[in-house]
Amino acid sequence: MLELVGQVLAYSGVGLVVLVAGFLVIDALTPGKLGELVMAGNANAAVLAATTLVSLGLILWFAIFFTGEAWHGLDDALVYGLVGVGAQAIGFVVLDALTPGKLGVICEDAKLHPAVLVSGAIQFAMALIVCASLT
Repeated sequence: MLELVGQVLAYSGVGLVVLVAGFLVIDALTPGKLGELVMAGNANAAVLAATTLVSLGLILWFAIFFTGEAWHGLDDALVYGLVGVGAQAIGFVVLDALTPGKLGVICEDAKLHPAVLVSGAIQFAMALIVCASLT
């Protein structure tokens, strides 16, 4: 049982690293400090941050479930999680290039903007693509 607890802690640590990396990347792609915008009650920033984190959590679940057993899948979970971070960043940048204006700037708007839902959708869609590739 103690070994299983160690594995849970190790996978949780890997998951936290991937989630923090994903948050930092989406923060870098948007103006201002995403965390500060969320804490100030900005709905646009909250939607984008939340969809990024939930989507990465989904990728991590698939990576853990479908790769290796016990300690053997730990490195796979990290690699596939970071691939997910990259895929989401690429999706965000491509969507930004295809739409008028700058999607990242919308995070600073006080009023909920429909484009943030599209930005969140690309985060989730890219996560589903990564997840499907793991099955």
